[in-house]
Amino acid sequence: MSSNANGSTAADGGPEIKKVANEIANKLSSFVLTLNGEEPSEMEDASNKEDPLNFASDMTLCKEKPKITVHRQQWGSQLDFLMSLIGYAVGLGNVWRFPYLCFKNGGGSFLFAYVCFWVLGTVPIFFMEVSVGQFLRRGGIEVWRKACPIFKGVGYGNVLLALMCCSYYCVIITWALFYFFASFSWEFPWESCTNYWNDKYCITGKEPHEVIAKIAANLTGSTETSVEQFWEKRVLLQSNTIDDFGGIQLELFALMVVAWLIVYFALWKGITEAKHFMYFCAICPYFILLVLLLRGVTLPGAWQGVSYFLTPKMAKLYDSSLWKDAGTQVFYSYGVGFGTLMALGSHNKYKHNAHKTVITVSLVNTGTSMLAGFVVFSILGHMATTAEKNVGEIVKPGVGLAFLAYPEVATILPLKQVWAVLFFLMLVILGIDTQVCLLEGAVVSLEDVLPPKFRKYRKATLAVFCVILFAAGIPMLSRSGIYWLTLVDQYGASGYALLFVVFFEVVGLAWGFESRRLSWT
Repeated sequence: MSSNANGSTAADGGPEIKKVANEIANKLSSFVLTLNGEEPSEMEDASNKEDPLNFASDMTLCKEKPKITVHRQQWGSQLDFLMSLIGYAVGLGNVWRFPYLCFKNGGGSFLFAYVCFWVLGTVPIFFMEVSVGQFLRRGGIEVWRKACPIFKGVGYGNVLLALMCCSYYCVIITWALFYFFASFSWEFPWESCTNYWNDKYCITGKEPHEVIAKIAANLTGSTETSVEQFWEKRVLLQSNTIDDFGGIQLELFALMVVAWLIVYFALWKGITEAKHFMYFCAICPYFILLVLLLRGVTLPGAWQGVSYFLTPKMAKLYDSSLWKDAGTQVFYSYGVGFGTLMALGSHNKYKHNAHKTVITVSLVNTGTSMLAGFVVFSILGHMATTAEKNVGEIVKPGVGLAFLAYPEVATILPLKQVWAVLFFLMLVILGIDTQVCLLEGAVVSLEDVLPPKFRKYRKATLAVFCVILFAAGIPMLSRSGIYWLTLVDQYGASGYALLFVVFFEVVGLAWGFESRRLSWT
């Protein structure tokens, strides 16, 4: 009797206990908002109206019911968003960074690790970032205040990585512009060994095999191709160490001014107004890459390079640096961890089906990396056959690999001037497209937390960012600039820093915001 009575009393008191718990949760959430400098939003009583996300019943500091009433520019159509994502995700990371990291880490071994990270981690994180940005209508910093305030530092980490990446991305665009203008000549400056920057170690690859073997024997095998010498001794004026700063390459300085002006005016009215620019940037590169592939695989020795690209070396798989490079590269090429995907997603309509878009972009992105890999390694195979070396010995692994392989194939195409101009224009387009999206993501994220008056002067704010980032890139135009760029690339904008930020981003959204809310979103 007493047990039944007690049970009845507990059952009757259940709704009252739940109501009190809801009131405490609401007050706690209002207190957190007050600490963050916001006005508490009105919470609906969970007992009167069903809350599909069940925000009111949660009792942790990470729970705040987000308001979706944010006025924001929106994409004109789903195609605009798709093309912008492709333009952002498919960039220099695919045709410049992927081949050199693959070459550095033994070809097929790196490819295996890359695919593992792609399937198990990158696509889900890519979808998560786009969806959260779309749902909360916030940039990379403010989204954390709405989703999980105690992880707001991750948002600042996202923006810092994006800005560091912006600081050197325009340097790579500058190199591509240098080659672009150098291509307007009857004979390319990297074709011969008769220029003032060439030395006795130079070979063009057109000499008979007997001559090359004799040169290599006389110089203890330390020959360099004319393409390598143009890159190191003409474009970079490269010093031997990072300590030898030297002077600034004035030609590169002028070209970087041009690159930053293009980026600035592309964002003049906001990224949603630049859709025609995005369409062109997203589609144009594939036509040029396909032409280079068709020519590359028909070169003598091309399949030696392709075999190097596809064949894994089991011993390499035990090297932790290979897995680090593979993980950072797949995150880098997809643009996760920079906050930009959240910013781009925030311009979506609330009910946009992001799932199909993400799957499409992921297939296009990885397909582009593979396409660029086949192009570069087929050319490296040809270069190795010509120089009578192994593929792994033909060039020094580094950030300049693309500027060694692509000019090589341009010299043996019919109408070579046309294809060289188009190819380096493609590199410029890919770089600017990604740079525009990266800078937009960083600026939008900071605008969300800055006073509203900064949004009224968006053009001036954007100009300030461009000038600061331009100044940050100037040391990378010096004689030791390539060492500084490699340092920032490997230890700043990517490397363990990117893995660290992405790890805490996943923890914050999966645990703090909770996976069930992401699935509901």
